[in-house]
Amino acid sequence: MKRLLPLSFTLLISTYATTVNAENSWYLGALYNAQEISITGRDFNTAGLMAGYTYNQYFAVEARFASGTSSYQFSSLGTSYSSGSSGYSGHYGTGDEPWGSYSEDIDTQISLSIKASYPIFKSVKFYALSGYTNTKLEIKGLGQYNDTDGNITGNYSYTHTEYENGFSYGVGVDYQINENVNVFIDYQVLPNFEPNSSVSKSWKSGTIGISYSF
Repeated sequence: MKRLLPLSFTLLISTYATTVNAENSWYLGALYNAQEISITGRDFNTAGLMAGYTYNQYFAVEARFASGTSSYQFSSLGTSYSSGSSGYSGHYGTGDEPWGSYSEDIDTQISLSIKASYPIFKSVKFYALSGYTNTKLEIKGLGQYNDTDGNITGNYSYTHTEYENGFSYGVGVDYQINENVNVFIDYQVLPNFEPNSSVSKSWKSGTIGISYSF
């Protein structure tokens, strides 16, 4: 998430605009997102698209769709594995003798929000987001086969899906490059990560993106 900030400020400082977004207009965009769950190692990255409708200079409705950017490879009979730059992965057993490995990453993440904006300067807007977010987590790994004496006789691959959904909210800054193009950065609090009844961890995200108004 920290890597988004220098890039965001570079975009904001290096561009200049003199116009304001038109009212009653559609816009499309692309985004990159870094997310953190308050459990060690749960860092996710996503990339995706967005679409919105601006009613006036103060209010809009916006939808976002993103997918995880990690990649994992597992051995179905052995124990070797590798992971991409984000997501969560690990193994069972010891480092010298692991008998199974697993990964977690975002398969899809969809949100629908009301966006309330307030102009700070002619080309800069502060905004707040409030809405609903649904996240589909995909878990992949290796399990074990055991004989009647409890000895491990082999491994098998498995895939498990979990859903986290609920209220999300956040704040951001939008900078207008020209009449049609905007760049933005925002920070959101997503629905808590609750894989079971005894676990509830905070889930935060930072997003940088660009949009084009029609």
